[in-house]
Amino acid sequence: MRTFHIQVKHRSAPYAVSRIAPAVRQMICQFSADQGARFALYCHFPDRLPGHSIRLTREELEAILGSLSDSYTSELKDWFIKSFEVIFAPDFISQFRSVLDHLKRVLRARNEAEALCWHAVIHGHLRNVILGRPPGERKISLDDLRDLVYEARAAVFEASYAQVCGHEKYLKLLREQYKSRTANVPNRERLFIVECDDRFHTLDLVEIVACLQDRYYVGDSPPPYIVFRGGVNITQLKHALWRERIYFHDGFDYGGANFSPGSLVSPPLPGYGVKLVELKYLADLVDYVKVHEVHDFYIHSPATNLFSEARARHAVVEAPSDLQFILGGRA
Repeated sequence: MRTFHIQVKHRSAPYAVSRIAPAVRQMICQFSADQGARFALYCHFPDRLPGHSIRLTREELEAILGSLSDSYTSELKDWFIKSFEVIFAPDFISQFRSVLDHLKRVLRARNEAEALCWHAVIHGHLRNVILGRPPGERKISLDDLRDLVYEARAAVFEASYAQVCGHEKYLKLLREQYKSRTANVPNRERLFIVECDDRFHTLDLVEIVACLQDRYYVGDSPPPYIVFRGGVNITQLKHALWRERIYFHDGFDYGGANFSPGSLVSPPLPGYGVKLVELKYLADLVDYVKVHEVHDFYIHSPATNLFSEARARHAVVEAPSDLQFILGGRA
């Protein structure tokens, strides 16, 4: 499979070879490093029909390169001409309306207002991907966009539901959604992130861990990963879990050892029903385990989902009792 390099330009002046010269010089430089790639320059010029495409002549390429022409062999320039095309595109307004139409059709936006909302969500996500990932890892699939919109739609719905219907009905909605509908929990790697404040006592955290272990460590389902963020005394929590005989892996093979992601993912002593992760070590797990679901219970702000392929679910809570109720810890 060949890599396709694309640039997009928008010009208000009529088309001229000189107006695409900087982009062409950049692309032939890239082509000299990867001669199996293809290149396309999408550009709008008011005097060119959208959808029409052209290829440069050798004379036009020489004029564009100018003093840089001697930097490339004659053969390389001929191959570049065959691998490069200029494609004339519609103006930005027409393209934007076309994108909104696609969002309504492919992502099932119900109207233009909702399509505009999803466009903003997707635009922000793509910006973060470009700025936050190194070249070669900036890949987005249609399924990624569908998941992104699904999560945004769920967040908007739940925030509105809580505000309009009240917190108690909102908790009942969440409890119903987290209720197990089958005897066997699907075999998936799950990560639970719980934001805490000074209302969370250590025993509240113990009860939350017990709820997650009882609900998700059954059958073939692996032990859930649990992260507490906020002012949590993790050492105190671990002692309390051991006293309650809730056994866990934490990635430390012995006292004073360094954190080992591999040891946490594939423990030397299997059978413990919980994997307790300190927040500062969470990023270390990204390359070691494929998490399928991320469940984020937050008080003030949602947690960042480090596992790009996982389906993330964010739910706002106000107190430890909310989590115990949602997870079935009390009637």
